Amino acid sequence: MTAGAIAENFDAARPTISKHLQILNECDLVETNQQGREIYYELKIEKMKEIDKWLEHFRKIWENRFDQLDNLLSTLKNKKNEK
Repeated sequence: MTAGAIAENFDAARPTISKHLQILNECDLVETNQQGREIYYELKIEKMKEIDKWLEHFRKIWENRFDQLDNLLSTLKNKKNEK
């Protein structure tokens, strides 16, 4: 997709989207293909899978901590209701 086509899907100006795409390109997460005056961007799925794999460890930690927080809040709510 072009930056303009991508920007149509967000509540942001095209220059803002272009800046984000530039950063994603620098991080090697998107590939660019220039056709005439238009630049088309394509997501590099394999790179995104690498990020997802790396985040999986942290996702498990976050889920565990959120479960603990949920249990604590439930306990506090039950104690408050008992009074």
